[in-house]
Amino acid sequence: MDFLIGIAGAFIGAILGALISGKTISYAHYRYSQKMATDTESKKLLNLFQALNAELSLVWQRYMALIGEDLEKAKDSEEVVFAGIFVSSQAYFSVYDNSAQLLGVLDPDSGKNIIDTYVNLKAYFDELNQFNQLADKQRQVRLQANINLYEAKQMREDVEKYFTYLKKRHLQVKGLALSTLETLKEFITLGQQARTTVKIKV
Repeated sequence: MDFLIGIAGAFIGAILGALISGKTISYAHYRYSQKMATDTESKKLLNLFQALNAELSLVWQRYMALIGEDLEKAKDSEEVVFAGIFVSSQAYFSVYDNSAQLLGVLDPDSGKNIIDTYVNLKAYFDELNQFNQLADKQRQVRLQANINLYEAKQMREDVEKYFTYLKKRHLQVKGLALSTLETLKEFITLGQQARTTVKIKV
């Protein structure tokens, strides 16, 4: 009888041991899977921040070299020469356009600021093109054989009003772009320091 009790006890012990070790292995596998998912997500975010920083830096540098610096110095609309035209529908913002949904993992203020910068920059490029078209129209009116003085004066006023507006918009967009570039640099630094961190708050 003692022999049967001993065998039953050993059998129950073996079953309990198998259950406990199975649960332990299962939990360890679950924790490993979570860590791998977190590492993958962190790397994805770090890559996104680096790509957004590169994209925004390059677009902003190009804009400043072609138009921005002249616009800042200009006192009159005639002093601004468009060395190149930016069209927001072009693929200048392909990184942002293809990965904006990932910004949802950021804290609401940081995500909103990045989105605000890109939306304003796109709108501003369209506004620059409208100004260029208006300035071209003014030049055409001035070059007509029979100049309508009232129309020429009205066109000049419209161009100057738009020019004043653009100078203000330039400063607004510049502030947004430089602030967002700083934020992205901070995210990159934080992401490199703690690669396993998914949520980054500033």
